[in-house]
Amino acid sequence: MTQHVQNARILIIDDNVAEATLTKLTLQADRIGYSIEHVTDGYTGIDKLKQAALTDDAYHIVILDVNMPVISGCETLGIIRNTGEIADTYVAILTSLECKTDCPRDLYLCNKKKADIYLHKETTLDDFEAELIQLKNGYEERRRLTAINAKDV
Repeated sequence: MTQHVQNARILIIDDNVAEATLTKLTLQADRIGYSIEHVTDGYTGIDKLKQAALTDDAYHIVILDVNMPVISGCETLGIIRNTGEIADTYVAILTSLECKTDCPRDLYLCNKKKADIYLHKETTLDDFEAELIQLKNGYEERRRLTAINAKDV
């Protein structure tokens, strides 16, 4: 199933409702045209991803917080990458940690589990907007490559 990027669905998995709401409002303010939903833990997020994958309304992008109780973002990412029907979902890690300066263990593990991009919570609005544009471009490129590969089969 290939959908135009304007119809893409985003699932935000973040235990902090205020920060998830801010992320959602920022995405909507950017008028990207995505449908955005939010859940507060990794297990609920995985269940929603799997349920949606069984329909024609699958999620295309997950914005995943690293530091969450019960199951961390990196553990959630590991399950996503090892679950066939959702393994190729584009995953953006949302964190306040700076991998460029101190590369904490969590971000290292998320990188090993094949996160697609990192978004930083503690950044200026302009920088966050630039990261969101990078997220959109990365998603569009993945969809383009998927379409090309599907034609080759």
